[in-house]
Amino acid sequence: MPLPLVARKSLRDNEEKLKENVEKIQQALGVEWTYEFDFDTILAKCTEDYVKNDVGGLFYKDIAGNIADCIERCSKDEMTKEALIEANTAQKIVLIPNDDKKFTAYWKYEFVNGELRVYFKPNICNISDLTYFKLETIIPSPGVYSLPARINLKEKQEKFTEALEKVKEITKMEWTLDESSLETVYPSMEKSYQDRIGDIFAEILEYACQNIVKRCSDEMVCEAVQEACPSGKIVFKFDAKQPEYWKWKFVDGELHISFRSICNTSDNCYYDFEKLL
Repeated sequence: MPLPLVARKSLRDNEEKLKENVEKIQQALGVEWTYEFDFDTILAKCTEDYVKNDVGGLFYKDIAGNIADCIERCSKDEMTKEALIEANTAQKIVLIPNDDKKFTAYWKYEFVNGELRVYFKPNICNISDLTYFKLETIIPSPGVYSLPARINLKEKQEKFTEALEKVKEITKMEWTLDESSLETVYPSMEKSYQDRIGDIFAEILEYACQNIVKRCSDEMVCEAVQEACPSGKIVFKFDAKQPEYWKWKFVDGELHISFRSICNTSDNCYYDFEKLL
């Protein structure tokens, strides 16, 4: 059975708006994504007059427009853009009404079977929420890190480098951060901290490097550090059983910094590692 005439006219009159939103996504991603609507199901479940009387304006213009704005905003970060393209192999956005009473959100984005699904409550409301959703929080990410964590680490690479360069300058030797050790400690971090792993460990590394620089201003200490840590490698470790929040140890030519919890991070600025040399 065809859609009611008022619905068909509304969809026809807003087709150009839908094309504009498809084009906006294509310009942002470099690939074409399409929208998929089952209007028989949508109109059967969304019975409010404002939906039935202007279904084209609501879905083609407003809803598709807010989704396009969200994708355009998120894709400004190159890593997020690449992840979006990889996650939506079907290159389509499927709009699905969800009348399950357990579904409490007005809107929900989800990647399922290589397509981007957008679920919504039949009493359509708060459409602008679609624009400001952080897609990077739901995009599948390879490896240990979530996508926001990967982005945060990338943003803080310069901070890591700057801290290590200061130690290099005073010790006259190369220093590196064992990045694989961050992957190892990541699962042990509180969930609320994981997406900020770059911020957190850039600060911790900065504190540790300040400590090394300060103490290595003494030539005897500097020579002892060179002997104890010839690799110049700093390794982070998690140890839930250690009594102190932070503990330093020179192991096999490396500097190991272990922690019980992400707390009192500035302790690393004052840790007396000279007693270990």
